[in-house]
Amino acid sequence: MTNSVPFFVLWVVMACGAYAVAKSRGRNCRLWFAIGLMIGPFAVLIVALLPLGPNAKKGYH
Repeated sequence: MTNSVPFFVLWVVMACGAYAVAKSRGRNCRLWFAIGLMIGPFAVLIVALLPLGPNAKKGYH
């Protein structure tokens, strides 16, 4: 059981990463957080490769 704690923490960190990337790209960040909990680091990769969403901020702010 103690060996699974770092794996769980890494999975939650990846879900938070998916949330942050989705928010910056104009995607539904809560949905991507949930997807990140399910598929982990692959969610960050997928949302980063998707085109910008309709609510994305263009340029630097």
